[in-house]
Amino acid sequence: EPLIAGGGHEHGLRSGTENIAAIVGFGRACELAMTQSTARREQLDAQRERLERCVLALGGTVFGAQALRLPNTCYFALDHIDGETLVGKLDRAGFAVASGSACSSASPEPSRTLTAMGVPPEQARGAVRVSTGAMTKMQDVDDFCSALAQVADQLRGLRAMAEA
Repeated sequence: EPLIAGGGHEHGLRSGTENIAAIVGFGRACELAMTQSTARREQLDAQRERLERCVLALGGTVFGAQALRLPNTCYFALDHIDGETLVGKLDRAGFAVASGSACSSASPEPSRTLTAMGVPPEQARGAVRVSTGAMTKMQDVDDFCSALAQVADQLRGLRAMAEA
C-alpha cells in the first residue's frame, strides 16, 4: 500500500519528489558531526568536569562519577537540599535543570536507578540533572556554578533557621 496517495513515484509507494536539499543538508550535517566529534567530546568533558568540581566543592555527590557516561550530563545531589526546590530556584535564576531521571521526571518518587545503586531515598530525592550542549560556553558553566553556590547557601540558611 502507498504511504501517501498521489503520483506513481518510487514504484507507487510514495508520491512527490525527494527533498534533495534536505538530503544533502543531512549528509553535510553527518560529515560535520563525524569530523567534530572528538573536539566536541573534549569540550563537553571539560565542562562536565568543571561542573562536577563545583558540586563537590559545595559538599555534593556526583552520581556515577566513575562510570562510563554521557560527556554532557551531570547528575548530582546537594546534601539536605530537596531536588525540586533546587530546580525551581535555579529555573528562576535562568538555568534549565531537572530533578530525577529523564525518563521519569514527572514522578515525585526517588529515581529507581539511584535506589538500585544503593543511594538512600532521601539523597535520591535531592537529585538534579544538568546538561550542556554544543553551544554551551565555559562561562555558562561558571555562571551556573555561581548560581548553584548562591542558591545552595540560601537554602541551607533557611534550613538552619528552621532547625534553630
